[in-house]
Amino acid sequence: MTAPAGRVIVADGAPPAALAVARSLVRAGWRVEASKASFGDRAPRSRGVVSFPAPSPSKDPAGFAEAILRRAADGARARVVPTTDAAILALEARRADLERVADLALPSPDALRRTMDKRLTLEAARAANVSIPETVTATVVEEAGRCALAPPLVVKPASSRWRGADGAVRGAGPAFARDAAELRARAEVLLGAGAPGVLIQRWAPGTGRGVGLLMKGGRPTAVFVHRRLREVHPAGGPSAAAISEAPDEALVAPAAALLASLRFEGLAMVEFRREGDAPPVLMEVNPRPWGTLGLAVDAGVDFPRLWLEGHSGPPPGYPAGVRRRWLAGDLRRVRAAAAGPPPGYPGDFPTAGRAFRDMVVDGAPDFVFRWSDPLPFVAEILGGLRP
Repeated sequence: MTAPAGRVIVADGAPPAALAVARSLVRAGWRVEASKASFGDRAPRSRGVVSFPAPSPSKDPAGFAEAILRRAADGARARVVPTTDAAILALEARRADLERVADLALPSPDALRRTMDKRLTLEAARAANVSIPETVTATVVEEAGRCALAPPLVVKPASSRWRGADGAVRGAGPAFARDAAELRARAEVLLGAGAPGVLIQRWAPGTGRGVGLLMKGGRPTAVFVHRRLREVHPAGGPSAAAISEAPDEALVAPAAALLASLRFEGLAMVEFRREGDAPPVLMEVNPRPWGTLGLAVDAGVDFPRLWLEGHSGPPPGYPAGVRRRWLAGDLRRVRAAAAGPPPGYPGDFPTAGRAFRDMVVDGAPDFVFRWSDPLPFVAEILGGLRP
């Protein structure tokens, strides 16, 4: 019997990204263990994966970190791969303890801090000459009230996730403002929820592009570009459908320059919005496996394996035009379309009928469903129907 390539712990087995990591590494011969907090978690249901219980990293960060630490200490030295921002925040708080018994698949603490704090990311982007939206930052409501940017405006937390006063991990997506009163109200909600600050930005039109990069020694050793075809929430969010695109240097070069400026080593996805042939405008950086990671793997850029096995280049090629959809994401998109656009949203927003048609006519393979590995899809659907 062949010995496993190594042991890896997928820390937070819930999202599709965790499933993509697990499937990739099981195929590569790794022993894959995934944490399971709820019935609908995907990776723990995948063929060849060993599941173990752990609390939700959002609801009980300390309990989650303790469960991962205990699991890592029980057996051969493992690589620990956090797959959500909440998992990163929980494990970063116990980083020293974890690194005594395991290898934590995260960049340096400084690079991670500068990546997860959007204010610091924007500073690095300016230093690297990467295009960013016009931005004003505020830590109190009065600063937001003095913002002179012309609407339409996007208001979002300075960090996508943060620790609340009760210790739980909080988060919020973007909100929109058409005037000073709406701007002040949106900022007040975020700051009242404990966000470490808010970013007020001019709304950037265009289509979402994601540049996945594996950085080693300050340079990319693997690259993958995708375009969002549909988003789970039409006003902004993860992909419900996406397609691979050729590695256009107009996207890849600023993404790599930004990660180099952040001194980021490891796996990340840099998100832009781009209108036509205009320069891409930075949205954010995900310092972890991202939602459409399975598309990259299916197209031939096996990021999880390249990452954990120390790939040093050159970047593998891949075909443009590989398409995937996410049925569960499309179902949520229909629900979001039925609820209507958020107040102040300036972009195109589908009707529920259009969102339903988009879901029904898209025959692309699903991110989660596989005939050879159906249980993650079953858990996803049934878990979504459970109270």
